[in-house]
Amino acid sequence: MEKSILTIALLSFLIIGMSFGRRTIIYAILHTKQMATDTALEKIKLEKTTFNDMNILFISDTAATTPDIKSIFGKGYGEIMELVQQNKLQPIKFMAWYSSAQPPWPIDIAVEVNKMPEKMNGHIHSKIQAGGQVLIAHIWGPYDQVGQGYRAIEKWLKENDRKAKSPPFEVYVNDPATVKSPAEIQTDVYQPLE
Repeated sequence: MEKSILTIALLSFLIIGMSFGRRTIIYAILHTKQMATDTALEKIKLEKTTFNDMNILFISDTAATTPDIKSIFGKGYGEIMELVQQNKLQPIKFMAWYSSAQPPWPIDIAVEVNKMPEKMNGHIHSKIQAGGQVLIAHIWGPYDQVGQGYRAIEKWLKENDRKAKSPPFEVYVNDPATVKSPAEIQTDVYQPLE
């Protein structure tokens, strides 16, 4: 179960690299083996804070199998970034919501943008992710360790008698092609709080 979520996270970040150019994809693919085999989580930090409302463009899709994830993310981020460029928007964060820990995986592929476009294309939807209190698990390390961030959030919620307001989502903070080691990859898991 955990491995499936982590596989999704790794593939999604590789696909995000597509929007940064061919060299990024090649670099990320060449370093995938090293990232997948490095099992030691470098660092995790929980932060209770607030965040502002987010303008979100997203595509909902479902991956029936692990190999489907790559094409779904590639197509989804490609379509969203095309709309972003057409409307001269600024992408702020690359994100994803996962609705299941095993196949089939309903996924919302998303990009936070500076403002909403006047007109939507195809099956791209928009929403405002309401801001408010949030617990963020800042995770530094290989993608196959992101599940530890979810477990840390669950533990914190129980220990602090708090409840989730809505499902958690992942924010891919940096590009694997720009880091020297998998230990520098940062993924933030946002858990909005009641």
